[in-house]
Amino acid sequence: MSIKVVIAPQEFKGSVSAVKVSQAMSEGVKKVFPDADITIIPVADGGDGTLNTLVESTGGKKISSDATGPLGQVISSEWGALGDGDTAVIEMAEASGLPLLSDKNKNPMKTTTFGTGELIIDAAKRGAKKIIIGIGGSATNDGGVGMAQAIGICFFDNKGKKITE
Repeated sequence: MSIKVVIAPQEFKGSVSAVKVSQAMSEGVKKVFPDADITIIPVADGGDGTLNTLVESTGGKKISSDATGPLGQVISSEWGALGDGDTAVIEMAEASGLPLLSDKNKNPMKTTTFGTGELIIDAAKRGAKKIIIGIGGSATNDGGVGMAQAIGICFFDNKGKKITE
């Protein structure tokens, strides 16, 4: 009877991707149990690392795209085209995330998800038929209003005046 092992780690933040961690764990298991039946399932929680995990595990690629950062500045961001050729993955932290801010600028009353919406538009223009959005690591609390505005949705206050970012 062979041993069954499921390996399902997240990335080791800032050092090793979930896919590489999975591979290293698998090699370790094989050294002790050479006949083990190993299933590798790299995981991510929707925050930092989600983009890399899904792109690497599907044989996809990262696409660079300029977007509006959380404070309204233009930044270079990335989103992923998954290996199926139809699905994009967007990590909110790439355009609207905490890592993009210094400690003194971490004020969710002044940040926006607009850039995440711009990444959605870019993915759709490049042929994505399905889009996965990981919402972890956000520097905002706008509830996705900025993202929705970027893709053309309008919001109005209680007096009927259009709300802008």
